[in-house]
Amino acid sequence: MQVLIIGAGKLGRELATALLDRDDQVILVDIKPESLRLAEHIPCVKILGDMTDQEVLRRAQIETADVVCCVADSDNINIMATWVATKIFAVPRVLTRLYNPQKKDVFQALGMQTISSTKFTVAAFLSSMDDEETVMQHRLFNNTVTYSLVDVPEELVGSKIADVQSASDQIIFGIRRQNRTLPLSAELILKVGDQIIMADLN
Repeated sequence: MQVLIIGAGKLGRELATALLDRDDQVILVDIKPESLRLAEHIPCVKILGDMTDQEVLRRAQIETADVVCCVADSDNINIMATWVATKIFAVPRVLTRLYNPQKKDVFQALGMQTISSTKFTVAAFLSSMDDEETVMQHRLFNNTVTYSLVDVPEELVGSKIADVQSASDQIIFGIRRQNRTLPLSAELILKVGDQIIMADLN
């Protein structure tokens, strides 16, 4: 998979590393030389330039990208980059990091797929790229609740579910372990192979 990452901050660098570990092709773009300097150890193509400029994005091979991840440190830049990737270059999948939850409705009105978690950010991007399984959807008054499964990232193995829930702005509904659904308990410890049942209200 060819993935263009717009924004070489902490999240962009972590996402690039995770994608390279999966043998995906990665290109990083950022306007800040310092951000790209911090990414020198990552073995991928790096482009210095305006992250919303069409010529810069062409140099970053956006025209052949399978996925564009907009993870700059500004919602405004992410909105502009998402619009360019979607409307100008018709990229098949564009994922956008949302910092201000109050802007979620604006993103969704523009047809943007947003991810606004904290510790789950990299895992959430990877799951979204891989068409993570939607377990069930149902209507709740005027909203849709979507339940999906997210593999527990390695760095969260051994964590208490209460600590994970407090660091996430999504709702953790339960844990799947060895084909069983475990009820939530503040003292429940995450193990290798666990899956978290996430509930998202749209």
